[in-house]
Amino acid sequence: MDDDIWRLPGPARLIAETVREVTRGRHAAVVLPVVLGDDQDFVAGLTGALSSALWAANELPQWVTTDGEDSGPLLWLAQALNVGDGPLSTARILDDPEAAGRTAVLDCTGLHPKHRQEVSAIVTRLVAESRPRRAEDRPRVLLICTRDTLPQLGTDYADVTFEPLWWWGRLNRWDVAARIQPAIEARSAPGVLRDVRLETLIEVCRWDIRLAAHLADCWDGDPHSLPILIDEATSPSAVKRPPAGLPRNSGRRPSGEMADYWDAGTVDLWHDECVAAVRAATTKAEVVRHAVWAAQARVLLPWIETRRQLVAASLLRTHGKATVQAVLDGGSDVLEVGPLFVAVNNLSGRARPALRDAVYLLRQARNKLAHLQALTTNEQRDLVAAFAKLNLQSGQ
Repeated sequence: MDDDIWRLPGPARLIAETVREVTRGRHAAVVLPVVLGDDQDFVAGLTGALSSALWAANELPQWVTTDGEDSGPLLWLAQALNVGDGPLSTARILDDPEAAGRTAVLDCTGLHPKHRQEVSAIVTRLVAESRPRRAEDRPRVLLICTRDTLPQLGTDYADVTFEPLWWWGRLNRWDVAARIQPAIEARSAPGVLRDVRLETLIEVCRWDIRLAAHLADCWDGDPHSLPILIDEATSPSAVKRPPAGLPRNSGRRPSGEMADYWDAGTVDLWHDECVAAVRAATTKAEVVRHAVWAAQARVLLPWIETRRQLVAASLLRTHGKATVQAVLDGGSDVLEVGPLFVAVNNLSGRARPALRDAVYLLRQARNKLAHLQALTTNEQRDLVAAFAKLNLQSGQ
């Protein structure tokens, strides 16, 4: 992922929430899945965004240097917070006047497992010993870590002086859209087909923004090529496949076995539902097929309805309601696509064959989508081109 991700609303909100907890005087942790904790570029972008936001809030972050196998987290924190010479303890760090009001930021993602355990134990003591101390009289510690480094504070990992902020459900469809839209615009002409292309990648990839960005750069718009491209972008040996039925989990963090799949990068929260990555789906072709249909339905059904209304209004103005209903042997006052085609074919078919053909394609497209079938690329293009030739406008 590139640094642009931290400008998106969801990730930017994570940064803002973290800074807010620090400014309240609480210790905090940004908790990443292992797959992102191992991504040095992602962690570098996160630390850069956090640093800028903390400086902007006048929090004076002190980045902890973790060099030296002979030292350990307690000494690292003391050096970062300018704690004076003498025997070190968590109480000494909390009470040192030089450390008061400072924020020590410790990136734990690259630490040896032994040091991660030490960080967890030390921060557990810091949190407990911070409770009787005034926030303005002591330092804060901010961790960038995976869940194995969190302090031992019970099932919620939280305390009155400590707040974990999880990379869980941080991306939504608007984040993904904003990230891939420039690439979509560069490869597609303006119009409804571009909207279908954008919506399709959002629906297929969901929270997997890295896959969405990859497909936005290489997908030609043909729904049949999507499963192939997804397979090419996935290393089969690296995929930890979640079970077919995922529990609803709208909490603030992954729980139970979902945490393991989250760590592996195959499950995350998407609009309050626990959702597997498409590359980890056991029925990938079926998942992609349904997602393609859902995206087309979301974009094309309103488009189809708008054109149905325009054609129906034009037909009624030209021939009158009585004539139209006579052709249809009565019927409803609303001309749905089926009766609309019959009326157009009978009243305007010879005089306006382009209109007849366009409404025929409209009916076919509406019926396919209504039966959960996606349109092919050619069907979409033919439909849009047929109506572009008509140049229908409201009031005609």
